[in-house]
Amino acid sequence: MSEAAVAVAPGVWLVNLPLPFPVGSINVYLLRAPDGFLLFDCGLKTRGCREGLAAALAQVGIEWRRIRQLVISHLHPDHFGLAAEIRGLSGAAVLMHRVEAARMLPAWRDRDAVARHWAWLAEHGVPPADSEEIAQTSHGVAEFIDAVEVDRELEDGDRLPLEEGELEVLWTPGHSPGLISLYLRERRLYFSSDHIIQKITPNIGLYGASAANPLADYLASLTRVRDLEIDLILPSHGRPFNGHREWIAATEEHHRGRCRRMLDAVSSAARTAYEVVGFEWGPHLSPLNERFAVAETLAHMEYMRQQGRVETWRENGLVYWRKA
Repeated sequence: MSEAAVAVAPGVWLVNLPLPFPVGSINVYLLRAPDGFLLFDCGLKTRGCREGLAAALAQVGIEWRRIRQLVISHLHPDHFGLAAEIRGLSGAAVLMHRVEAARMLPAWRDRDAVARHWAWLAEHGVPPADSEEIAQTSHGVAEFIDAVEVDRELEDGDRLPLEEGELEVLWTPGHSPGLISLYLRERRLYFSSDHIIQKITPNIGLYGASAANPLADYLASLTRVRDLEIDLILPSHGRPFNGHREWIAATEEHHRGRCRRMLDAVSSAARTAYEVVGFEWGPHLSPLNERFAVAETLAHMEYMRQQGRVETWRENGLVYWRKA
């Protein structure tokens, strides 16, 4: 986008910031509020995100101190990495869902996280060399963030006033346990974060510290959003789009198909999650994508386990799955 900030509705600007990851960029949103401005997500602690936000504020014609609230959708680095710097520049209050707020310091100040992550990968069948590379790649993301104290914990149904109406806070877990999206009912705008993205399905993963059944949570969240009247979806990645009900139907079928294929993979023999990844995605994934694939496999397996379709057990330090 040629402009630093693109007006998508009265009092609402989309700001696209560069990321040093394959996804390429993230959309954050600047919204005019009665006492200044609200910023929804903020990008990484990088020069590109910092300069991109500064250019957007200059284009809109405001200073940093006019940002009064910084709402964080969830604790993935590209959504909150720059938050501490922005609060230092603006004095803005930092808001996020209580579930994510509780995970802030444990998630990003844990010196034993790499070792635990390595062990988690290993027990699900990832070879030692791959486990170490994946764990180190994941830990390396820490250089792009600063942990930040949360000023207000949000709950589902909270309201955030704007000049053009009220943002309704929707707790939409799945991609992350405390992910929130925002709905501006007066304008029929849905700020979907990573809950709904036009051309990809968000990663729904089961990790060591995840919710018990993230895929069930995600599908329930989609059902809830289906009932909203939405003219424009404003996602964190990619372009704004419409047709949320068609997107939800296609995504539900995507996950049904993935469950069917994974069930087939464990029908003839018991397998680890890593072995199932080979059936679903094939070989030669990058370290980061291999981590996502193992977690996504586990989310689908646990979803089916709670339906009675598969069973699991531990043997010789490895976790196995088979058709029930």
